[in-house]
Amino acid sequence: MLQMETDGREVVSHYRVLLCFLLLLVGSSIPTSSAATGGEDIEADFNGSPMTNIEHSTNIPDLSTWSISVSLEPSAAENGTKVKILSQMCTNEGVCAQPSFMEVQNSEDNSSWTSSWQTIDDYAYVNWMVTLNYSDGEEETWPKSGEYAKAWSACWYDIDNDKWGGEGCNDDDDSSFLPSIGFLATMAMMALAARKVRSEKGKFC
Repeated sequence: MLQMETDGREVVSHYRVLLCFLLLLVGSSIPTSSAATGGEDIEADFNGSPMTNIEHSTNIPDLSTWSISVSLEPSAAENGTKVKILSQMCTNEGVCAQPSFMEVQNSEDNSSWTSSWQTIDDYAYVNWMVTLNYSDGEEETWPKSGEYAKAWSACWYDIDNDKWGGEGCNDDDDSSFLPSIGFLATMAMMALAARKVRSEKGKFC
């Protein structure tokens, strides 16, 4: 009897560890971007900056070229100001890739800076930021709020409002949206672990 009770405690302990790990795993895949209304792009307000224009792609389908172009005032271009582009793509399942700085090409007179990359499969939107690196080493980033600007895809799913949209969606996209198998497996394991742990007192972690 003592051996059976000890084995039972060990199993519950293992479930506790598994549950903690799964909670951390699921939490790490939650998007870091701010909530926004589906299909409504969020632009960076660059008034008062040495930028004169920002143009970027929008309503771009999966596996296509997404591009952005930043124009600088002559004084900024002449004094060695450089442009960096931070990009992050998020899927219709609500998972965002790790943000990364993209390769940027400048014109001969440094007045125009462009970057482009390929969109991923089933992406919902692109988050982006522009950082200016001045000749004295200082940097400024837009949007100034610290949150991403956003450009939606040609076919997006708004998780917050449970709604599909975009001119590139097929008629069956609404009915075909399902969580990934890995996500379902993770949730099932979490539910099983939680049921086992509830029978014991104490904290999970």
